[in-house]
Amino acid sequence: MESSQTQLQELYVEGMSCANCAMGVKKRLEKQGMQAVDVNFASGEVRFDNVIAKPLAEISESIEDLGYTVRIPNSGVNDQKKNA
Repeated sequence: MESSQTQLQELYVEGMSCANCAMGVKKRLEKQGMQAVDVNFASGEVRFDNVIAKPLAEISESIEDLGYTVRIPNSGVNDQKKNA
């Protein structure tokens, strides 16, 4: 794989309250092909390398399926969806 295909992505996940929550999010992302996944449940920050260029909307939906709220920085897309 070429490094030019790798996209460093960041999301904010609300509702994680423990290390097990973070591990669940991490495993979900890794199963989708994300690499270098870093999840901080205390701050809600989730960072990963999107080596397959999967759309953030699909990634967010898969995390929301776990019961969390996902916010994409500088987007507002998910904010509008949640407030609708």
